[in-house]
Parts: sequence; C-alpha cells; structure tokens
Amino acid sequence: MRGLVKFVPVEYEYRQKFEHIFQFFSNGLLLIDEEGIVLEMNTQMEEILQINKNEVIGYHAVKIMDLFVNSYESNKEFIAKALRFGEAELCTEILTFLGDLKYIYIKVSKQEDSNIYLVEIHDESEKIQMKKRLNHTESLSTIGQLAASIAHEIRNPMTSLKGFTQLLHQTTNEDGKRYLAVINEEIKRMEEILTEFLEVSKPTNNKFNSFDIKELILEVANFMAPQALMKNIELIISLTPESKFKFLGDKNLMKQVFMNSIKNAIEAMPKGGNIFITISNIGMKDVCIEIKDQGQGIEADKIDKIFDPFFTTKSEGTGLGLSHSIQVIKSHGGTIEVVSEVEVGTSFKFILPLQKEI
Repeated sequence: MRGLVKFVPVEYEYRQKFEHIFQFFSNGLLLIDEEGIVLEMNTQMEEILQINKNEVIGYHAVKIMDLFVNSYESNKEFIAKALRFGEAELCTEILTFLGDLKYIYIKVSKQEDSNIYLVEIHDESEKIQMKKRLNHTESLSTIGQLAASIAHEIRNPMTSLKGFTQLLHQTTNEDGKRYLAVINEEIKRMEEILTEFLEVSKPTNNKFNSFDIKELILEVANFMAPQALMKNIELIISLTPESKFKFLGDKNLMKQVFMNSIKNAIEAMPKGGNIFITISNIGMKDVCIEIKDQGQGIEADKIDKIFDPFFTTKSEGTGLGLSHSIQVIKSHGGTIEVVSEVEVGTSFKFILPLQKEI
C-alpha cells in the first residue's frame, strides 16, 4: 500500500514563506492600503513603536504619523512624495506610544501590481546615541587642548591688572573706588572661568586611592552648608550610619563633582527649600549618591544637552561644570542619571562601582 502524499498548493506555500519573512524581518515592517489603513505589522515594528499591533491594525496610519516629532509640513511633504513617486524616505525622531524618544529612518515603497504600500523602519537610536557620545568625547578633548594653550596667556595679564587696581585703590577718590570695585569683580569672574577651563583640561587618570564615599559626601555637605544657609536652604542627608561605601578613585576630583552638583542645586533654588542627599547601595557592587533639589527644574528639550561643553541655562554660567563632572564620573567607571520637572526640581544620581573586598 502506497503512503499517502500530501500536496501543498504552491501559492499557499509561498504565502507561508512570505509571512514568516515578514514577521521575523530585522527591521520594522508595515503594510498600508491606498486609503491609509494599516493592514499588517510585524513584531519588530511593535517593539519600535511600543504597542500591540491589534491596537493599530484596521486604523488609519495617521495614528502612527502623529508620533513623528517633526513638523506637520514635513509630514505632509513626505506623504505627498510617497503618493506621487511611489516611494519616499525620511529620517526623524518619534515619541513612541509609551513616550520614549527614538531616532528612526523610514522608507515607504508602493508594491508592484497592487495598491499596497510597504513601510520599513530602521531604529537608529543606538547609532545616533553612540555618535553623540563620540562627538561629546571629541569636544571634551578639544576643550582640554584649548584650555591648556590659552591659560598661560590669560593669567599673566590678569595678574598685572589685579595688581594695578589694588595700587589705584589707595590713591583714587570715592567714585574711582566704586569703579575699581566693579573691575575687581569682573577680574574675579574671569579667574573663575579660567579655573573651570583648567579643571576640564586636567587629565582624569590621576592616582586612585581607597576612601569612604560616605565620609566624602559628609565633608562636602559640611563645606557647602553655610552657602546653603545664606539662601535659606537646608541640606538633608539620608544614609545608613553603619554602612561603609569603600570607593577607589581620585578623592579631589570626586569632591569637585559633588561640590559642583550641590552648588548647582543651590543656584536653582532662589526661593529656598531643601536639598536631599541620599547614599544607598545598588545591589552589592554599586553605590548611588542622589542629590535632589526643589528648584526650577530643567525643560525636557534641554536635558540631553546639559553635559555638552558650553551649554548652560544660567546667565553667568560657563557650561563647563557638568561636562567636567561627566568626564570625571566616566573615568571612574560610573554613570549619571538625571530626572527633572519644571517648577518641581531636579534629581542627579551618581552611580559608582564600589571597591571590591579583598
């Protein structure tokens, strides 16, 4: 008796292969009809948009277009090009259905002998972020070289100016003394800017020593407390007294980072309030130092720029403090996380690796 032979229609087999390729394609894929209705979506597209496909299929594609951060005119031009030429490309930012910002490359092409459009989306977020980090590193290197080369040229004439103003102060009248006071303040400001330049230019691979990060934070807090008190601000420290947070690093550099962070928090609170400093473990390997203020907050569109050299939201800021801080923290194997809400406050979390017990 011959075995039964099962015949599979060629069309059905082809369809199965197509669906398999469609669903497991490495990029996001979407099928849209000529009316703009979403017909199908693969798994990768669900992950990019952060939504279940059942919430999109059967609806108009404008639901997805609304996620695009670029202008209405740009979207309109993109659609018009796709309809006219049967294909179009666009690089844009999107806010996913869960509110995450992503960078995507989108390509639309009309399929031959049909009125169906295939939409392919590449998630370029990781590539863009890596490029930003590289540009940031290169910027810091350039600033370091610039600071080192101009420091000597600036300091010499500044020292001379300061000396002459002190001499003139002894012989001038009251009006002259007022003018000289202004000049001295401006010279002092120039010295502060120069100092920040020099801090950025210093290499961060200094000699590392073992110290307790908790003791360092308490030392910094005690030093900054009078300045906070003058602004009607209280520093509230929360930690486990018996815990030890042994850390291997450059103590002076780390002190500069935390002093700068508390100083920024104080300046962000002109009406006073509390600054909360919390030291806690993250598992067994890391320590988190959080400095949280009740200040003015940072706008969402500026969060990604605050570590860029020369970017500042303060009228008299140099934009070098945070760029130096991130450089120091990274050189110690750590990271900085920032969460901020306008008119509520900002939280900086410094996550650092603890020293391994020997």
